[in-house]
Amino acid sequence: MRKTNVSKLYETYPHLTQIDELWGTRDCREYLKRLMNDTRDGHRRGFPGDHARTILRLLVEHDREFPQFEESITSDWRDTVRESRGDMQG
Repeated sequence: MRKTNVSKLYETYPHLTQIDELWGTRDCREYLKRLMNDTRDGHRRGFPGDHARTILRLLVEHDREFPQFEESITSDWRDTVRESRGDMQG
C-alpha cells in the first residue's frame, strides 16, 4: 500500500490518477520520471512545489518498494567505461 498522500495532487491534476493504475510497474517509474522532467522543449511550466514534492516522494517510494525497476547509474556507468575501453566481453 502506497504511503504518500496523493489526494491534493489528484484533486488538482485528475489525469495523474494513472499513477495508481501503473503502480508497481516499470511504466510507473518512467511516468513519474517524465512528470519531473521537461519533455516539451522548454514549454512545460512544471508543478507547484507541493505537487512536485509529492511526485518526487512517489518516485522514491516506488523505488524502495520496487527496486527491480530502479535504474542502476553505477552499472550503466561501468558498462559505458568498458565499452569505451573496448573490454566488453558479451
